[in-house]
Amino acid sequence: MQFPSLDRLKEESLKAALRFPFSLLSSILATLLSVYLIEIDTFEDNLPLLHLLLTLALGIPLFFTLEIFTEKIKLGFGKKILFWGLGILALVLIYLSFPADNFPGNTRAPYIRYLVYNLALHLTVSFVPFLEKGKLEGFWNYNKTLFIRIVMAVFFSQVIGTGITLAFGALDLLFDVKTSPKTYSEIFVLTYGIFNTWYFLAGIPKDFDKESSTGTYPKGLKIFTQFILIPLLLLYLAILFAYGAKIIFTWDWPRGIVTYLIVAISVLGIFTNLLLFPYQKEKEGGWIKGFYKAFYYLLIPLTALLFIAIWIRIEDYGLTVNRYIIVLMGIWLGLISLYFILGFKSIKTVPISLAVAMILASFGPWGMFSWSERNQVQRLENILTESGIIENGRIKNEVSWEKSSDSTLIASSKRELNTLPKDQLNEVNSIIHYLESYHGMEALFPWIAPETADFFESNQIIEPSPAQLMAETLGIKYLLPYNTYDDGESASNEYTEFSSIPSESLEIRGYDYLIRFVIYPSYERGEVEELRTGPNYSFTKPIAIDENLTLTWQGHEINLQSAALIQSLSQKHGGGLHPSLPQESLTQLVKEDSLEIKVVYRKIGFNKVKDQKARYDRLSGLVLIKKIDPSVP
Repeated sequence: MQFPSLDRLKEESLKAALRFPFSLLSSILATLLSVYLIEIDTFEDNLPLLHLLLTLALGIPLFFTLEIFTEKIKLGFGKKILFWGLGILALVLIYLSFPADNFPGNTRAPYIRYLVYNLALHLTVSFVPFLEKGKLEGFWNYNKTLFIRIVMAVFFSQVIGTGITLAFGALDLLFDVKTSPKTYSEIFVLTYGIFNTWYFLAGIPKDFDKESSTGTYPKGLKIFTQFILIPLLLLYLAILFAYGAKIIFTWDWPRGIVTYLIVAISVLGIFTNLLLFPYQKEKEGGWIKGFYKAFYYLLIPLTALLFIAIWIRIEDYGLTVNRYIIVLMGIWLGLISLYFILGFKSIKTVPISLAVAMILASFGPWGMFSWSERNQVQRLENILTESGIIENGRIKNEVSWEKSSDSTLIASSKRELNTLPKDQLNEVNSIIHYLESYHGMEALFPWIAPETADFFESNQIIEPSPAQLMAETLGIKYLLPYNTYDDGESASNEYTEFSSIPSESLEIRGYDYLIRFVIYPSYERGEVEELRTGPNYSFTKPIAIDENLTLTWQGHEINLQSAALIQSLSQKHGGGLHPSLPQESLTQLVKEDSLEIKVVYRKIGFNKVKDQKARYDRLSGLVLIKKIDPSVP
């Protein structure tokens, strides 16, 4: 093997930069932004920068695809500028689709769309130079080059990153040269972000017309496919077919997780078959060619099992974004299987059809978001109508709200005016939590008073969360997501919450500063609003309840002794929900460093899983600060 000279490496790097300037620029900017975020160590407090990072990362495959396409159709430089402009415009629109700040009403929809677009772009990379009919050998050879190049790029990046980190480690051990832990992360970010991308781009073939034959099947790829991928795939298929036989003999309905396994194994099998494409014309490897043809027949019963499993979940719990994607993948797998069984041979159909299907499913009334939202809202309306909570399209006993001076909402009437059986209560809360996570509450606004709908759209409301506000507006008991799973099954967790109903006013006379805080230390359903940092202060993010909440105020670190308060409350009140405690019982006074600190907790929630330490779920409230010594800043 002949290694390239430094001059050749320099020449290839320069050519790659000139050929793919915007892909490389996106990679460099994304890498530098990642290093900056690691250095400041406040990812959760820089949501706009995180969105910019995601947008720049998407620019790498986007501009790569545009460059390959313009080269294929032989556009001049002037027309290329137009495509670059369209690419920049697309990225701006993607960035604007993300939420502007970390508000409680944010949903996962923009991030799911981002993943769909990212996957669709990577699929488009695989076929964009071969949109015309035929040239299957060239298409396969081109993708073989991409696959080998990315494997080599990742391997070299890992070796370089590991080597540099070991060198810093040696300096630390031998010469006591201390290196920040962040530096090690930054080394790998720089290596994978810049070197990996640059090396990959430098190996992309320029003349696609020469990719007309597969040439020699790479020995390493052949060994990988024949002795690793195929045996693993046969093992997985045997497990799934055994599970299918178990269902037939025991008549035990399939579990939901089987749908994800079928999709994953089917995609792995199709990828393996794409790698086996050249074997169709080779004399050797008869059993491999037999596997190539038989695989799509094997997919038919697996696809049927997938539809049975997902239909049971949808029938019981309704359509969600995740289940929509599973159904979409099932339809695609079925059609691809029939396509090859009927004798069609264009392997380009695989990435093209999947990319088109995913893009079409990301928008419109037929899309994953609109359809699943309509289905869940309809299920919720049916339950509430049958139980008499909704009459003539409005809530029968709606709870109204008033905004207090500290941006929390207070029920102006009695809560839990409506009752539901346990199963229906779980189901209603599960639907509300799902809507909060994926779609927002806008579809339910026709049921509620306009002034209550305004509270949902306000970014100034700290308490309660959108899901709790909607449940309690309906007049039913609110259940936290830890108390029910997505499908309404009882959770094994023990949740405890101490909270008070805030009064309209809070006595702040004699104090110099007031700080609000809302902290979710171990929230598992996505990032939500956190008020815990400001120009002159910051709060820690404790995990276990035996860890104290700490306030850093103008350089003074103050232990707020939250662990002792929680222990006292637990001994006095026990576990469970305690929503109406006197405000005095959730108030602490702490004196330290010539400062008097008064902490008024609005809500303390923690979750206890069997055989594990109890972990904070939520801490919110107010901190009042008084300077005892006037010399203290």
